[in-house]
Amino acid sequence: MSASVTCLLCLPDGARFTVRPIRPGDKPALTRFFQRLSEESRRRRFLAPKPKLSARDLAFFTEVDHDLHVALVALDREGEIVGVARYATWPDHRDRAEIAFAVVDEWHGRGLGSALADRLVEHARRSGLAVLTASTLSENTAAHALLLRLGFVRAGASSGVAEYELQLTGALRDAA
Repeated sequence: MSASVTCLLCLPDGARFTVRPIRPGDKPALTRFFQRLSEESRRRRFLAPKPKLSARDLAFFTEVDHDLHVALVALDREGEIVGVARYATWPDHRDRAEIAFAVVDEWHGRGLGSALADRLVEHARRSGLAVLTASTLSENTAAHALLLRLGFVRAGASSGVAEYELQLTGALRDAA
């Protein structure tokens, strides 16, 4: 998905969302999104308590290059952000990227995170990344299930955080 492509995402229950790349002008909407996340959802997304987003966080999360740092947002019918999926390449390994997701609590368990994750993984494949990595709290069973469904394998665990990897280049060669 290029920096300007917008598309429709339909969930099995009929819910519809607009999905597009994040933009620098989304800072106020991202702040509202973050405020809608429960304390637990924030902790699960950031692997630690995160009471607010700083100006630096907002710049990092919205001012992406859509190449080394990609972020997709799902917008509800009112145009509010209800889900974010992103990856950012590792500074020392540009063929590897860390992936992360967040969905407002009222949409948990309805497939929005999975649908965004599917689109982001496909984007990473098309972009030529070799590996996606993910970190999640060891207790976050929903995240573990999502990562396993996407094809990630557990790569280790430390201090209550589970690490996962998804090989992408092999999947491309197998499909060719």
